[in-house]
Amino acid sequence: MRTSLLLLLAACSSDPDKQAPATPDDDGSEVPDDTGPVDDHWVSPDVAERLEDGAVRAGIVADGAALFGGVSAEGREGDVKIYNSKVQFIIQGVRPGDYYEAYGGGVIDADIVRPEGQPGRDLVDELWVMVGLGRVVDPTEVTVLNDGTNGEPAVVRVAGKGAPMTLLTGALETPEFVEDLDVDIVTDYTLRPDSHLLQATTTVTWNDVESSVQLGDVSMVGMEVGATVFAGRGLTGGAGADTGTYVSIAGNNNEVVFGIFSDEAPFTSSAVTTLLEEVGPVMAGFGPSERPTAGTVLTHSRSIGVGPDLATLTDAWHADRGHSTTTVGGTVTAGGSPVAGARVHLRDGDSLETVAFTDEDGAWSAQVEASAPTAIATGRGPANIMDLPSGAGWVAPYAHEVPAATARDSLAAGALAVPFAEGFGVSAPVSATDSTDLTLTAPGTLAVTIADGGPAVVRVDFAAGDPADAGSGLVPGRPSGAAAWGYVRDGALDLPLEPGDYVVTVHRGTRFEPVVAELAVESGVATPLEAALVPAFDHPGMLAADPHSHAAPSGDGQIAMAHRLMVHAANGVQVHFGTDHDHVADYRPMLAPLGLDGVLASVMADEVSPVLRGHTNVYPIDFDASLPNGGAPRWWDGIETTDLWYQTIRARIGDDAILQVNHPDGSSGMMGLASYNPETGVVNTPDKFSDRFDAMEVLNDGEWEDFVPFYLDLTRRGYRVTPNGVSDAHGYRNGVGENMTWVPAGTDDIASFDQDALIDTMKANHTVASRGPLLLVTVDGEWAPGTAQEGAVSLEIDVKAASFVEVDTIELWKDGALDRTLPWTGERLEVPLEDEEDAAWVVIATGSTPMRPVYTSTPWALAAAVLHDVGADGWEAPLPPLTLD
Repeated sequence: MRTSLLLLLAACSSDPDKQAPATPDDDGSEVPDDTGPVDDHWVSPDVAERLEDGAVRAGIVADGAALFGGVSAEGREGDVKIYNSKVQFIIQGVRPGDYYEAYGGGVIDADIVRPEGQPGRDLVDELWVMVGLGRVVDPTEVTVLNDGTNGEPAVVRVAGKGAPMTLLTGALETPEFVEDLDVDIVTDYTLRPDSHLLQATTTVTWNDVESSVQLGDVSMVGMEVGATVFAGRGLTGGAGADTGTYVSIAGNNNEVVFGIFSDEAPFTSSAVTTLLEEVGPVMAGFGPSERPTAGTVLTHSRSIGVGPDLATLTDAWHADRGHSTTTVGGTVTAGGSPVAGARVHLRDGDSLETVAFTDEDGAWSAQVEASAPTAIATGRGPANIMDLPSGAGWVAPYAHEVPAATARDSLAAGALAVPFAEGFGVSAPVSATDSTDLTLTAPGTLAVTIADGGPAVVRVDFAAGDPADAGSGLVPGRPSGAAAWGYVRDGALDLPLEPGDYVVTVHRGTRFEPVVAELAVESGVATPLEAALVPAFDHPGMLAADPHSHAAPSGDGQIAMAHRLMVHAANGVQVHFGTDHDHVADYRPMLAPLGLDGVLASVMADEVSPVLRGHTNVYPIDFDASLPNGGAPRWWDGIETTDLWYQTIRARIGDDAILQVNHPDGSSGMMGLASYNPETGVVNTPDKFSDRFDAMEVLNDGEWEDFVPFYLDLTRRGYRVTPNGVSDAHGYRNGVGENMTWVPAGTDDIASFDQDALIDTMKANHTVASRGPLLLVTVDGEWAPGTAQEGAVSLEIDVKAASFVEVDTIELWKDGALDRTLPWTGERLEVPLEDEEDAAWVVIATGSTPMRPVYTSTPWALAAAVLHDVGADGWEAPLPPLTLD
């Protein structure tokens, strides 16, 4: 950290044209001095100081009090903060950074200046200035040109050379994908007092051969807490390239709006966004294509804004550009009372101009260019309703401890909330004037109580279909087809619902019996529902784990970190693994504030995700704060062979940790990419294969047919591999609680959870992959999956399941081939193994009836192979090892 600070300090004193905002007086105090170039006495202002209207500052972050939190917050001491009384931005210093590009110099955090006690809401993962396809800035200096103490706008300059985006070159494993050209890139970030827009002007000096380039910005943003809103299109429900005057993202619950606005012609699309969308959500704004030659100077100007609503940003942008606009405004009410936090969409025909959020009095206003704008008010919300205190913040994996502690504390105690309307429905469209009246319908409340005071899922379905006809681009679609989902953590939750008739299912995954009720919800009325979730079966010594799921740290995560823990607990999972793409994130400090430390444990993990070699989970892994991404292995820095890569990972995690091959087949599975044929045991692309793994997924979000053949073939060839079942969830549903791994960890109580014991048991192959039932396989009453059994052996097979999980068939697979099927009637089976030679036996349980009302898939489970050592002389594999051709 000291090195980064020294580099920045050197940069800040290296520009002979920089204005000196302050010099020391004779008594050691500082007085304004606008007369000359910077000297050695310049001192950065205290950027932790709150500013009054009319002031602006830029300076070096000296302590965590100057930083702010959010789902993507990562600012550090030595970075540069530029801010006024309305907004604040962090520009990364010349230091290695988190996420996918370690280059400094980018805008990494952005938020409005919030009232005291309100957690920060940064949702910017990364913002790259891009010059041509995949060429970003490798900065040599980040310089404060003016710190604002002289009353002028604050200016920060980032200067450097064009460098390849390693995410692209690493993903394609083609370093030459981005041409090595001599390009100087300078971006000046200018912030005026009281403005919500950070003006960004990039100047490119082309010193090389003629090429075709576009100048623009690419930002990866937190789609787990927001949704993109594009000019013209409105709420898109995703990210991507588009044309238009702005691209923006709005917090799902009105927390913040971040956007990039064109200062010149409308943005155009770029091929790079299509490539980057494979990694995560991208928001981009590019200028037109140009063909510079040696000596050409190009410029690109745009505004980067952050505000309490989109209308605040578009108003400022219109004013800056000198556009002719009309003021529209009014109030939103329900039952005669004002609605705070409603969204008012201003449209010119079918094209969206902007969106205003109502204040505590239900009032709103905006500047529009349309001559006859239409206004529509909405208050449906995303309908994923979390049992959290009002104002609870967003936790980030790399936030400085000061804002991180504020966010964690708010999970338990709450904080000052941002107004947000949920359950109010959609208004009729009306012509917008300066006194527009918009009417919504007040929601009713479904007051759910869980009898044992524990977590639960509450799914609310329309009894007769969605009665509202909400147009595309106005409101989020109904989540997974339901009217709403609630996630209870402490036994009670109030869900705001639009008036109507509903079918409500309350459950806790496959380990408990669900409760189903039909009820009507009336406007302004609380409707109670008490649910007693009775355990469906006992599982002494067994824990239900999910060794693969994602949240905010993953580029494609669609759920916040705290929400991920709550969803896992509500679905009855006992052990969560934080396997985010190329990030090491520690979820454990959130368990106690959430009140989940008695029902859920978390294991630090990482999904290493090279595009051309398949994804691999590693766990447990320690968090290394001295390295980017917590010390996650950085595949985009270069891989020679998968085998050498696995050796590199093993050196990072140690011999006792687990390497797990994820979704083995297909475009992101190591075995599919290596052209491994499980029928012949031939690996046709050995460069992309390694056998240095411990576990593999045989069940991933309900899918098993393409994965199990690899497990069966490896087993019959003598490879000792742990079969796991996982959700691989990236959002709120995605198979959580439905797909998991049962582990005989010596306890069924999280209060006595022992991570080392869990990992040792998993590494020893003693697992059951399950989509619903708990499949038990024993020999003489002792656990058999993953063991070698000598002499005369009989498999004892039992199934435990909830009433809605109906298993009807037991399959016995011998040496990779189906040997027999047996009907399952609910009675324990005993199956003698009459082998004359050593064999590998795998037991699978299946059912043909969907697991309704909780899940829609059919039951399935696989127990790890039992190796029959007939002669008690050491088990020998029936087939030879794999052929690496």
